[in-house]
Amino acid sequence: MFSPFPYDKISDNKCFFGRDKELKELEKTVKYSNNILIHSKRRMGKSSLISNFIEKHFKDYLCIYVDIFDMTSKEDFAYSLLKALSNSQESDLKAAIKTLTSLFKRVRVEPTIDPTTLKYSIKPVIATLSFEQMMEDFFNSLNELAKTKQIVLAIDEFQQVATIKDIKLDAYLRTFIQNRKNISYIFLGSKRHLLTSLFEYKAPLYELANHFELQALKVADIYDYSKKYLKVSKENINYIYEKANGETKLIQNLLHLLYVYKVQNITEENIDELLNEIISSKEASFRIIYDSLNNNQKIALKIVGKYKSGFFVSEVLSEYNIKKQTLQSSINSLFAKEFIDKDADKYFIPDRSLELWIERI
Repeated sequence: MFSPFPYDKISDNKCFFGRDKELKELEKTVKYSNNILIHSKRRMGKSSLISNFIEKHFKDYLCIYVDIFDMTSKEDFAYSLLKALSNSQESDLKAAIKTLTSLFKRVRVEPTIDPTTLKYSIKPVIATLSFEQMMEDFFNSLNELAKTKQIVLAIDEFQQVATIKDIKLDAYLRTFIQNRKNISYIFLGSKRHLLTSLFEYKAPLYELANHFELQALKVADIYDYSKKYLKVSKENINYIYEKANGETKLIQNLLHLLYVYKVQNITEENIDELLNEIISSKEASFRIIYDSLNNNQKIALKIVGKYKSGFFVSEVLSEYNIKKQTLQSSINSLFAKEFIDKDADKYFIPDRSLELWIERI
């Protein structure tokens, strides 16, 4: 059944709202073949933003979207690019294969069918090709296509390139990005510190993209959209926003439950009940995460969940019976594992539902 509040999938244009400013920023950047780096906390709607941009402009540009979250090697990266390019063609399958065959010099392509959806797509056949050969075929083809149509290449979870150790992918990509013609690169990611480190001073990609931080949706925009489907007040939306700490996914999840349960009299009490339902449904997975930590890391996570900042004081250390050096070490370890993040002088747990669960134990 339809819900106007999708929370566990990308929003289509019918359910996409509150991002007019961000879409205009993307349009302005792409119009002149410039590059942009979009970053934010997780669950804020980056993938929905780029998906709706592509849906809106697929006739204006050749839009290529690739998600490299699962990439574990440089070969995975090259294959993901080739696959995304292969399936970006607007023509029918036969014509698309013919076009790709003329573009690629080493890579072969063949049709494939998804056994679940029964949808056809195009699969690159790389056989024994090296990383360099695959990348050469990809960028030569990209540049050839750019001679006749402006291209937008969006790479989601771009921070993953920093995890590949046998080659500096950012340095390798620099030459192609610098020498582009009629091509815009959109880099997206959520591991903020790792992502921005790829574009900082003296890094290979320094000044090759404008930085844009995706902020939380505005309360007024959430209210204007949700009141079309719910008997909801501005006060209700403010309360939901506060409880979710601005996280788009949790806001949408709460609104979704209000919608499917057909709640007529929305109060803080029944919002709290629905929030408890969401957190309880994730108890098992949160417990697995928590139990994977050692005792000092568990204590540090509880402290971050409760205090956010200013916790290296004797009162807090005494309350949790932990030494300052041990707490600092555990904080550093949690940060490295991305269980926590930091904004200015405040630490936080990026998953708001997990943060609320931690506050309760």
